[in-house]
Amino acid sequence: MQSKINIPNNEKPVKSSLKSLILISQILLLSSLSACQNQSIEKTLPEIHIFPSKTINFENKENCLMVFEDNGIIHSLSAKIKCRGGYSSKFYKHSYRIELNQKLSPFGLPREDDWILNANYIDKTFMRHKLSYDLFRLMGENNLAPECLYVNVKVNNAYNGLYVLMQRINGKFCNLNKKDDKAFVCKDPLVFFDKIPEELLKNGNYHDQKYPETTKHDFTAMLDEFREFVFRSSDSVFLADIGKRIDINNVLDWHILLLLTNNADGLNKNFYLYRIDSKTPMRIAIWDYDHSFGRDGDNELNMLTHEIDCSRNIMLKRLMEIDNSEYPNMLKVRWLQLRESNIISISELKKMILINHFIIKNDIDKNFEKWPVNSEDYFDENNYSQEIAILTQFIELRIPQLDNYFKTIVK
Repeated sequence: MQSKINIPNNEKPVKSSLKSLILISQILLLSSLSACQNQSIEKTLPEIHIFPSKTINFENKENCLMVFEDNGIIHSLSAKIKCRGGYSSKFYKHSYRIELNQKLSPFGLPREDDWILNANYIDKTFMRHKLSYDLFRLMGENNLAPECLYVNVKVNNAYNGLYVLMQRINGKFCNLNKKDDKAFVCKDPLVFFDKIPEELLKNGNYHDQKYPETTKHDFTAMLDEFREFVFRSSDSVFLADIGKRIDINNVLDWHILLLLTNNADGLNKNFYLYRIDSKTPMRIAIWDYDHSFGRDGDNELNMLTHEIDCSRNIMLKRLMEIDNSEYPNMLKVRWLQLRESNIISISELKKMILINHFIIKNDIDKNFEKWPVNSEDYFDENNYSQEIAILTQFIELRIPQLDNYFKTIVK
């Protein structure tokens, strides 16, 4: 007997604007203050001051002083800083990686010494990363994504904009048992690429192993073997063994998040693959979700004109298409669970948007005075309010569309 989905009345799509969204959701917002875990609504944002010893660049970590006030205590910490980013490195506003000389829990975030100040330049809502990360963690206790907090940043006392302070994914973040020689973490491993380009093979560490150092224990051969298994094992062997190698419940939630956000960029990259220990299957932690919720990789508007094709990921393709695979029904059941528990709903996602809006609304204009919305890097000259409308309209379109999609999956 198939599960039934009960869609509440407030799931009916409505035409959105920032103004109407705020007006219709005030009561909903006030009842959800506890959902804002690290920052209070209408509270002045934390301010981080950075004093580098030299010009901050992409090549070298430079010494710096990082100063901020937290709960009435002024922290002044020595640190290393460098610019970070691949494609985003071409933008005028840079992201930074900061390594503190001691572990700290800034503004209630987890205790760490390694942080990212994400410029969030291409996403004028400043929300796509945070929405995706928060949602993925809500979906399951084994789903890892960075915790985030909005801050204003000054460099040498000069305002540098609104940033998202976020955890950096590493071995500690992934809760690895570093005494277990099967524990590892890789960024964007090429396990879903049939052939690895020759130039990458020459460079070594093409799976971008982050822990442990490849000189201590190189997992390249193991990851290559996993890639061979994904691409070339028989259907029966694939179905029998895939759940022993990678956490299928984690994969289900990742798959649903990709579908929900329409993040085609995240199919074969923008994730970390890790294994806690020899007793635990591999899992996926997500990263880099600004190309989502109505915007594509080049910042082009995409209100589902182009839908994500999950068959481009060979693991997901085989899980979905092999005869007698239980995975399609598992995916459908998981979607229904997330809908019925209200973790995924139009109202809940709008509530998350509103909470973030009230946190940053007093700082948006100042950021865009520094970094104008009509920069050549953007596909159009939409302002913040127009981008919020795109975000909410996308949600109103996508969730009912996926409801209908999962009705067609019959196993």
